[in-house]
Amino acid sequence: MNIRHILIMTLAACALHVQAQQKVAVKAPRQAVTQSRVSSARAQGLSDNQRLLGYIITDSITVSGGAFGAEGTYSIGAVLTSKILSGYEGCRVVGVRLASAVNMGRTRAFVCSVTGNSVSPILEQKQRIYEGWNNVFFNGDGYEIKGDEDLFFGFDYVETEEMVKAEQGGICGFGEDSDDGFYAYGDFGQGTGLYSLSNVGRLCVQLIVDVSALPLYDVDFTWFDTGFKYKVPGEQIDGLANFANVGRANIHKVELGYQLDNEAPVYSVITDSIRSGEIKDWKFLPTLPSDIAIGMHTLKIFASKVEGEPLPEKSKNDTLMASFAVYRDYTSRNKVFMEIYTDQSSVYSAFLDDVVKIVTDATDDVAVVNVHKKGTTLAVNDALYLHSLYAYTLPSFTVNRSYFPGENYIAYDMNDYLPVMSAQFNAGILEPLLMQDFTSPTFATLQLEPTYDAATRKLTIKATGDVLPEAKAIYQNLALTLMVTEDQVKARQTVYNSLTGRTTNNSNYLHDHVLRAYITSPIGDAVDCPADRFEANYEYTLDSNWNADNIKVIGLLTKKVDAVTDANLLDMDIINANSISLGVLNGIEEIEAAKCKKANTLFNLNGQKVNKAKKGLYIINGKKVIIK
Repeated sequence: MNIRHILIMTLAACALHVQAQQKVAVKAPRQAVTQSRVSSARAQGLSDNQRLLGYIITDSITVSGGAFGAEGTYSIGAVLTSKILSGYEGCRVVGVRLASAVNMGRTRAFVCSVTGNSVSPILEQKQRIYEGWNNVFFNGDGYEIKGDEDLFFGFDYVETEEMVKAEQGGICGFGEDSDDGFYAYGDFGQGTGLYSLSNVGRLCVQLIVDVSALPLYDVDFTWFDTGFKYKVPGEQIDGLANFANVGRANIHKVELGYQLDNEAPVYSVITDSIRSGEIKDWKFLPTLPSDIAIGMHTLKIFASKVEGEPLPEKSKNDTLMASFAVYRDYTSRNKVFMEIYTDQSSVYSAFLDDVVKIVTDATDDVAVVNVHKKGTTLAVNDALYLHSLYAYTLPSFTVNRSYFPGENYIAYDMNDYLPVMSAQFNAGILEPLLMQDFTSPTFATLQLEPTYDAATRKLTIKATGDVLPEAKAIYQNLALTLMVTEDQVKARQTVYNSLTGRTTNNSNYLHDHVLRAYITSPIGDAVDCPADRFEANYEYTLDSNWNADNIKVIGLLTKKVDAVTDANLLDMDIINANSISLGVLNGIEEIEAAKCKKANTLFNLNGQKVNKAKKGLYIINGKKVIIK
């Protein structure tokens, strides 16, 4: 599911109103109202075979009166993914339960299927909605849950002119914000789709489900995380899982366990009272053996008993597995790789460009590539697969294409902050994010040695590196990807004019880090590593329209696969990256090997002064020098 994210802000925080790229300006109520009560199913207007399903299953309301701050009708709700719904296969959705801070009159409640970022109605029912909690039951038999779908469910919220003036709306929320807990569907300046909302907690909306098809007792895992992918022997794993009571009855005792590889399982008994449909956290702290082998390992979690009895045989999600890598030796990264999925039509892209420039001017430890959206003048067809795998919104970016624990996506976006905070402030957010991955362990080096003939425009690249045993144990086979990027490319870009408060199309905008072409396959060519070292040589002729002085070659080492898919995406983080600029090579003919000695001027190949050199290519007194 590809969901865009919009931050709900107060009007004071929403200082920038961008035409055609408008943020959703939703106001918190002037005063939060707290109601907290737990009701029985009968008190909630449900029959014995009906249960509530959602991110709130009680009658609690902690925020009452949230608003968008703009008159209109908004389709708001929550999203339940297949990870949760799979435990309710065969059950029927018969209604929606919702809370309102005002009497809303006759209002549509709905259940929709989610495909990508679009929704399709499944069930609809209009009913008068009063202040407080309301049950809306659909006509007919409802909808049978298949278990492999994502559902968006909620109601049409109408914000009136009077609400806007009073700065008090009709939205009710509960607790803290949570993933999938509050969405709006519509066009908020970035195209019609689902937009994640925050600032009022989880929306007070629930599915009413007939659970007659469920066993009396059952438990499903809905989420599992073991922290960072790379671990050392003897390390304690911070294990965290979510599990749900997907049986008809409330439970008071559940036995869970975990198992490292083929070792003996370890069990844990939880004696909390867990209502039907309720989701609970489980934290556990296994320690890796000191003699564990380097390479990939698995940790399995499972539910074994409920109320002292084995789980029913048809239970499907009572086991989850996570993979991680163990290493002993490591080396330093050449550079951290930042891959940006950008759009010439998005005003946020220009804001992000300013932030990235501040970071790259301050450090040479970052290699940046801008991958432009399909259909724009700067798009490269071979790179479009990256958008479908990573870009949940534009612009967004990955750091070493690596997954940060607890995040919904591998990619990040700063779109909530770009228009309202200074570029310098946002650079202060971005740089630590990049440097965190720059200091993460790697198991192979990557050096790039280019030669360029200006007369023929022929570029020759020699890529070399040392490979530790960990690299082969973790990744099996390595792949090398080489890309050509260009700076100062003149092309259209939508920008924001702070004087007029409007967006305009700047046809003379200068784009940096523009991906121009792949020298290798887009997913990398296999690397042969005899004696724990590799060497690969390539030739490429630059397009006559490209300025060689502004060209960089970017190199990546990854795991070698036949294709990058959702199934292996977490294995495709960047092992190491490097970049080299052709502009500083012009006029340098002599290449000499040297050890790192004192020099009056020592520059990297981007022309920046270096105080402490690592292994690699440098410019000393106008000559290209290899420091070993």
